[in-house]
Amino acid sequence: MRIFGTLVLVLAACGGGMGGGDDEDGPDAGPVSLTFVSPAAGAIEARDALADDGFLVADVAIAVAVDGVVDTIELSVGDVLLGEADAAGELIAELRDLGVQTLGARAIRGGEVVAEATLDLEIIEPSPADCHAWLDLYGLTYTAGPTNPGVTDPVTVTTPINGMVHRYVSSTTPRATFFMDCSLARSLARAAPILRRNDVVEVADIGVYNYRCIGNQGTPPNCPQGISQHAYAKGIDLAAFETSDGTVYTVETDWVIDPDREDTCTAPTEPGKDAWLHGVICELKAAGVWNIVLTPNYNAAHRDHFHVDLTTGSNFIEKKLPIDRGPDGH
Repeated sequence: MRIFGTLVLVLAACGGGMGGGDDEDGPDAGPVSLTFVSPAAGAIEARDALADDGFLVADVAIAVAVDGVVDTIELSVGDVLLGEADAAGELIAELRDLGVQTLGARAIRGGEVVAEATLDLEIIEPSPADCHAWLDLYGLTYTAGPTNPGVTDPVTVTTPINGMVHRYVSSTTPRATFFMDCSLARSLARAAPILRRNDVVEVADIGVYNYRCIGNQGTPPNCPQGISQHAYAKGIDLAAFETSDGTVYTVETDWVIDPDREDTCTAPTEPGKDAWLHGVICELKAAGVWNIVLTPNYNAAHRDHFHVDLTTGSNFIEKKLPIDRGPDGH
């Protein structure tokens, strides 16, 4: 059974402990005790398994033991009811949210709670040895290289990336492979389930790798305004998104530029495609998939795409600068 939320359960009944006939459910049915057998209290579990929807989760084996006669056992996390398990039942839980999580179990008899138990455990990020190990967690197929100027950890990824199809904007067929820095491949793997949650089935891009300076002024590494993240293969320009019903959301024609003094993710939007585009790019930024997001709000050079990248030490979406960065401002 798959339940979308903080905890996803697959229940496997172990038998025993559940209520019998009506005479067992009365006031003389006896006391009930309920305990978590596993995991141990305070357990720390890493989010190192890939769920069917593409998110990383912690697979946690949970067992609840009941002593006494009950009708059902309700399972919860926080204040969210997740489902029912048999007495002494076992389950595999996919925990998605980071931090301390409180599992709850309630034994129900005759419509009343007759016993309760809680357990706290902590969900943490995994600690792979390197970026390639992150790609392995996401199940990506890739090869190292080829070597190109500016790219620290080059990889060529086979698409789809974590189930997401990518296509160069002017091509009629999806990309078969995609060259980039490993860190960008990890970000695209993280973005995929968020895009899929918004019904996206294909992303059209304007490219990743281009060894150049910001604004095309100078030649790397001698760049007056800095080296473009495209030179490191750590940036990608997203031009359009297609959903399962064939609808295409195009940044150039569907994004309505926000007033100068309005923050991109809180500004009023036009109903329909403009609101959808704002919602998707802001959800991706809020999830920490990208360090920098430049939208059409940024300058005229970005009217037809979202530029997203992994600039170290930066964290913003659409930032107007007091200087003119030229015709291509990233």
